[in-house]
Amino acid sequence: MYELSRVRLYSIGPAGARYADTVLDLRGVGAPVPDPAPTQAEFFEEEPVGPPRRPAPAGVLFLENGGGKSVLLKLIFSVMLPGHRNTLGGASSGVLRKFLLADDCGHVALEWQHTLTGELVVVGKASEWRGRQVSNDPRKFAEAWYSFRPGPGLSLDSLPVAESTPVRPPVEGASGARGRRRTMKGFRDAITEAGKAYPHLEVYWEEIHDRWNEHLGDLGLDPELFRYQREMNADEGEAAGLFAVKKDSDFTDLLLRAVTDTRDTDGLADLVSGFGGKLGRRAELIAERDFTAGSADLLGRIVEAAGARARARDIHLGPSAAPVRSRAGCPPGRERSAPAPPNSPGRSPPQRTPSPRRSGPAATAPSSRPNWPTGTPPWPSPPLSGPPPPSGAN
Repeated sequence: MYELSRVRLYSIGPAGARYADTVLDLRGVGAPVPDPAPTQAEFFEEEPVGPPRRPAPAGVLFLENGGGKSVLLKLIFSVMLPGHRNTLGGASSGVLRKFLLADDCGHVALEWQHTLTGELVVVGKASEWRGRQVSNDPRKFAEAWYSFRPGPGLSLDSLPVAESTPVRPPVEGASGARGRRRTMKGFRDAITEAGKAYPHLEVYWEEIHDRWNEHLGDLGLDPELFRYQREMNADEGEAAGLFAVKKDSDFTDLLLRAVTDTRDTDGLADLVSGFGGKLGRRAELIAERDFTAGSADLLGRIVEAAGARARARDIHLGPSAAPVRSRAGCPPGRERSAPAPPNSPGRSPPQRTPSPRRSGPAATAPSSRPNWPTGTPPWPSPPLSGPPPPSGAN
């Protein structure tokens, strides 16, 4: 189990009350650590005398309304509960973006001390605006989380937030940052190089919320405890309201939230919600199903009747009127029929084209007689009138 030992806030906060470089120190006023672990002092630091002591078990911050108590809690909880949905108060999801100016790379670093061994671990958050320009687009607000175990090479005091950072500040409580502020990339490169030079620091960097929550659990810092703290500090008197159980279902919900990982139940909740929506539309869906099934049945009857009519028509007209389908595959019901016979019902007789008329009185309709050779009558000439010729005459 860990207790909060120190808090460092650098270049962050609302415009009227910013934390330039502030350290809240709670060390060395509690009970002695029962089983201290061996530690190595920082460079140029005197060896500690006696066992380390635990941080202050409690503290009170007296400020008038609007003095910044809620701002401080929001910044601390942003390290342990990442994500805008977990912002203290929950009313404004973009409130943390208002604590950062265009040229800032803000830091919130928390130093925790183990209650039994006195070992230290630092967890922090760095944030900045991409492109050094304030925007209403949350995608341009960059956030990252980091952790390390303080020792020679890196500590809360020597956090490389600026380009020139001494190993230890000259005066206790004074800022150790000198020079131009580092960007988030520059800060990450600095602590990564320190981790490579001093492996005992166990430097860790993360930009994904779920992985950071898992890492906090591996360190022994349970984010679930801070979620209850956030709910109790959401508003005045919320601590009493959290445990105000009026009925059995309220207690069941409180118990399930305490012992169950919400990531395991979110999928089930979505599944039940989906089924609930479908059950609510059950009558509508049944009516739609019946209408579709009935329409398909009636359309099938119409198709069958159209097919029977086409077959009967083909039988009545005979083979000469059989449907002629194209080889490309004409769909049923759209066949092309052969031309009907000349004398079939419903067809007008063919029109003859008259030949050109001859001039003169003998112009009549075209003769149907065949064209005989010239000088040959088509039949024998009748006998001439008068007495018959004498016998023996030719």
